[in-house]
Formats: sequence, C-alpha cells, structure tokens
Amino acid sequence: MKFSGPRNKTIRNALGWISVIVCFFITNRTTKGKENLPKNGPYILAPNHISLLDPFVLHSKHNRPTTYLMAEDLEDLGWKELWLPWLYGVLLVNRKNLKPSTVKTTQKQIEKNEPICIFPEGTSLGEGLRPLKDGAAYFATKNKIPIIPVALSGTETIAPKLKKLQRARVEIQFGTPILPKDGDSTTLTTEKIEKSLRKMLPNKYL
Repeated sequence: MKFSGPRNKTIRNALGWISVIVCFFITNRTTKGKENLPKNGPYILAPNHISLLDPFVLHSKHNRPTTYLMAEDLEDLGWKELWLPWLYGVLLVNRKNLKPSTVKTTQKQIEKNEPICIFPEGTSLGEGLRPLKDGAAYFATKNKIPIIPVALSGTETIAPKLKKLQRARVEIQFGTPILPKDGDSTTLTTEKIEKSLRKMLPNKYL
C-alpha cells in the first residue's frame, strides 16, 4: 500500500467528522484540557501510544486537519490496519534514519500553520511508557512552536470491547503547552514531554 502524504483538507475534514461520529458510538470518552490547545498557528501533539487506533480516537476530539507521522515499518501491517492511515494520508518515518525528505515535508506542513502529531515513543507495541525519541522536540525547538503532550488511556480496549458490542472507556487529556526556550536542547524538551505524560497517565501505563 503506497502512502502519498497528507491529503487535501476537504478529505481530512470529512474523515475527521467520521471519526467523531464513529467514536461516539464505540467509545465512552472523557476529555480534559481542551483549553490547552492553541486556537491558531502550528503546534506539535505528542501523545503516548498504546493502540493503532490512537490517532483515530485522538482526532475525534482534536478534529482539525493534522499531519500524522507514522513509523515506516508499519507498512508491513495488513490492509485492515492501514486503510484508514492511507485514506487520511500520513507521513512515513524511518525511526532509525530520519530522511531529509520527511523533515522537509513536515517543515512545509508547519509553515502552512498545520498541527503535527508525533508519537514520541515511536511505536504502539508493548506495555508501559517507553523511552521517548526527540522528533517532537526537534521540530518544536527548530520552529519555536508549542508541544501539547496528550495522555491517552483505554484505547487498547476498543477492539476487544467492540467484539462484545460494548463501548470502551477512553480518556484523552491535553496537557499544558511546552514551549522550548532559547538554548533548550531537544533532550531537555523531550524530558519535559515525558514528565508531563507521566504526570497525566494512570499508573498502569507507566
């Protein structure tokens, strides 16, 4: 399945509203901190990652055309897992060797004042919060834009609950914006993201 990058805003707006409707029926969501989302300009969403459905659920409450970055090796998944990211349009990222073309395209989307979603753990496999990578901090530091840490919980229960015709309990919490200061390193900024996520997440996700 070939990924072509972000689709036009009309398509992504339509899919955003579909995510709102579908998530209303399959989840019981609690949302906190939406007032922390900037009203204008670009910013980085930095959620923890526990399920392949995380972007879909997050988008149902963020619901603004967003550039999502997805690990390149996830292309090995089946079409059932990949058709929605393909339809929405995501940027594929090589987690071991970030390609200049990926940096350039992400930078272009930032210059269009578009939010960027980067899962700093880099994977949705395993349990507990894994060491964060510096991608979110890099783009925020380079462009002097805020990072919004996002704590997701319960998304890993959606598929099992759906098989039982039950709604999963999901919580989405948008944290206090982190704005890198002059002289801040990407490592320091990444540490701030991790500290914020650990503060918001239930113990079972740490």
